[in-house]
Amino acid sequence: MSMRRPITACLMLAMLASPLVTDRLNLAGVVVYLAPAAYAQTQPTDLENLERGQQLLLRGSYLAAMEVLGSVRDDFYQESAALALARAHVETGQYDRAVDVLQDVMRDAADTPEVATALAEIYVRTGRSEQANTLLTEVTRQLTTPPVRSLVQHGMVLSLRGDREAAQEQFNAALARYDSGSVFESSDVGMVALAAWQLGEFHDANALFNEAVRLDDNNLEALALWGDLFQDKFNDEDARRNYQQVLDINPRYTPALVGMGRITSPEQNLSRALDVNVRDSEALHTFGLILIRNNQREEGVRMLEQAIGINPESIPARAILAALAVMNDDEPALAAQRAAINSFSPDNSMFYALAAEFLGNNYRFEEAVEYARLAIDSDPQNWFAHTVLGGNLVRLGEEAEGKGHLESAFDNDPFNVLTSNMLQVFDVLEEYETLETEHFRVNMSSRDAQILWPYMAPLLEESWDRLVAKYQFEPEVPVVIQVFERTEDFAVRSVGLPDIGPLVGICFGKVITLISPDTLSANWQEIVWHELVHVWTLQMTSNRMPRWLSEGISTWEERLGRPEWGRRQGLDLVRAVQQQRVAPVAELNNAFTSAGSNSDLNFAYYQSYLVVEYIAEAFGFESLLALIHQYAEAKPEAEMFEAVFNMDMASFDEGFQAWLQARVESINVYVHSEDSPDDGAAHGHGRRENSSAVLAELYNNQSLKEYMEGRVQRQPRDFQAHLQLGIVQFREEAWDEAIEHLVIAHEILPDYSGYPSPPLVLSQVYEARGDTNQQLYWLEVMLENSQHDFASPLKLANVALENGNLERAGYYIERALSVNPYRPEIHQVNAELASALGDTATAVQEYEVLLELDQTDPVAARTNLAQAYLENNQTEEARQSVLRALETAPGYVRAQQILLRAVGRGGE
Repeated sequence: MSMRRPITACLMLAMLASPLVTDRLNLAGVVVYLAPAAYAQTQPTDLENLERGQQLLLRGSYLAAMEVLGSVRDDFYQESAALALARAHVETGQYDRAVDVLQDVMRDAADTPEVATALAEIYVRTGRSEQANTLLTEVTRQLTTPPVRSLVQHGMVLSLRGDREAAQEQFNAALARYDSGSVFESSDVGMVALAAWQLGEFHDANALFNEAVRLDDNNLEALALWGDLFQDKFNDEDARRNYQQVLDINPRYTPALVGMGRITSPEQNLSRALDVNVRDSEALHTFGLILIRNNQREEGVRMLEQAIGINPESIPARAILAALAVMNDDEPALAAQRAAINSFSPDNSMFYALAAEFLGNNYRFEEAVEYARLAIDSDPQNWFAHTVLGGNLVRLGEEAEGKGHLESAFDNDPFNVLTSNMLQVFDVLEEYETLETEHFRVNMSSRDAQILWPYMAPLLEESWDRLVAKYQFEPEVPVVIQVFERTEDFAVRSVGLPDIGPLVGICFGKVITLISPDTLSANWQEIVWHELVHVWTLQMTSNRMPRWLSEGISTWEERLGRPEWGRRQGLDLVRAVQQQRVAPVAELNNAFTSAGSNSDLNFAYYQSYLVVEYIAEAFGFESLLALIHQYAEAKPEAEMFEAVFNMDMASFDEGFQAWLQARVESINVYVHSEDSPDDGAAHGHGRRENSSAVLAELYNNQSLKEYMEGRVQRQPRDFQAHLQLGIVQFREEAWDEAIEHLVIAHEILPDYSGYPSPPLVLSQVYEARGDTNQQLYWLEVMLENSQHDFASPLKLANVALENGNLERAGYYIERALSVNPYRPEIHQVNAELASALGDTATAVQEYEVLLELDQTDPVAARTNLAQAYLENNQTEEARQSVLRALETAPGYVRAQQILLRAVGRGGE
């Protein structure tokens, strides 16, 4: 029976626009022109509605799809329409309606297997795996050739419920169907790919997903699952490509939005997913995890609980909540999560593995190892759990056992990029040398062992003595330090992947990883000291200390390690106070995770340092030590502050803000809104560029000068204006005017350490004027607050050595070596100083390093080393070294003379 379509406004407009008008009708005062019968639009057939509804569903027009599919009345198309309509309801979170639609057309499960399978999938989404198992068991047992999707989805349900053997039977049955040549449809091939993935046949799974997409490039499910496979193996690039291909077709396809949210723009993508389906438990638990990572724990936990409210069998959500319970020492909460899991999947291996992963990512390595072992006990073939266990053992310094688990994981899952990367680093470490002091075991390249180690070893033991005495705590020994020549190796060893951003060192509590100073332009000694302090604070609190306090203490200790170390960010502080960007202490961790730029991150470090300095000044070091010990227990941070400072955190913040205000007033500098904050990489370990001053080089001198002169007239304490005026006057060779403004800038901020600083430019001005004494004076002033320059201390060391001031020469050589021990000219000066002091052992050390560093004249280098050996009574070494020199230059007289002396001394 055909039905006349109602006349809509759009249809009326279309009619009015038609030139084929023969009749007209007046409806409620509106004149409507009607086309002749020959041109009247016919009612779509049920088949057309079905096909149109499926297209709308494909494109993400779910509400329109529901309307169109709901109009299909022909019994012949009812099942197909119901499956599509149910999908539309599922995509928008209307699970109960989807169930009703499917139950209306389902007879016995075996009679309508596609419908029963779709219904079972909804049951799984909503935490009813037992009902899903009942339906799918009926389908797979009663039918000789059940649908491929039924087999695979049954396997997924059985795997969820912990029956791995039965699950593998279903997956193998799907693969056997494909191998028999009876699987043709793209959707079925995609399911076979999923089965291969679950069986650990990752290469086959990849090939099958490729085949499924080749058969139908609109198979969104296969594309998204393929992306999930890539992401599971830490191949985000290919995963992103797949998800984007899906979203180009259907921008509202939630599995792709969730997958993309795990890679990039999480808030945007996951919010879009939840806009489509507010009851998507996968999106909810993923969003919850990200919020918790970003220190928005309360909101994150709320999302996890929402996910569980929709799907009580969400293993990832329950695993995260269980891990949080472990971190909080909340045994009842942990027991509740384990009981919930055990109610449908006893001792689920993935539950333990995901909890272990979360614990490891939160620096709770010992607990991570415990739960990863539980995962492997439950399923020895859980290769993900082996990777998690191996990685966390390595971070605890248990490298041999950790490597064994990583090798097991790789042997069975060679496509996991994370596992492969970590094992490759073991190959690198096998080529490194292992060096030891009383309390440290250090791995580094043979080059670094020759060049860096002589200066690192005493620094390590100095730090041990000072920090043990200060904190009254001895860490577990040996503390393991690994120094990597390649940034990629450092990153992989630290986080498993080759991109780690601006980090230059990481402490895990018992293990420290570092980038070799050969790749840096920063004070490596300051970096090592900073990471070593983390060893104390993390071990004293069993890795419970929040990042802000651990970084704050390490940054504070930098200032105490050497006078020139530490951060001097007075301008940034004044700017932050003016802009009201100083975070409350309770939210200070967020300043790290939500930093939008290097300058934001650097200020998070600086503010954390200021909080620690405030505690030390206002309450004393003993209060800081007491606060550290408070974090060894799991309790609210507010209780810790109450116990130590006898005040709530709001009151503590009030005191801190007042202290900051006093600091700002003492700095007494004007900060212009147009000036950018100093910026630098390496989390503040390295030179911080004053971009405003650097850019001054690009401006027209006259216009910039006029503008800055106006600024200093309005604000005499405008540091940036005086500095830039000094630079402009220097460029114009107006020496006196340049000196005037640069001296004023220095007097305004005497400890400013950005680049370029007033003392640095002043030294350049006096150099240009030929005034060496003033040039050297301002270099010395600059170095009082600048620790990342090696050229200036080297220059001062040479001058001091020429003037016979050996003590001063030694000080500046040490300063130069603390930045760049790979410059041969520094070691040459140090060797000369050692000779002048009669320190023959140091002279040998320096000439050995020079032999490694300076290849321009190996004959001279070996001869110098031979002489140093001889003077240090190492006669045989002297003979061997000079013979090597004479092999290349047999006529070299100086070498011959040293050989004669060595031979003569050998006969004594």
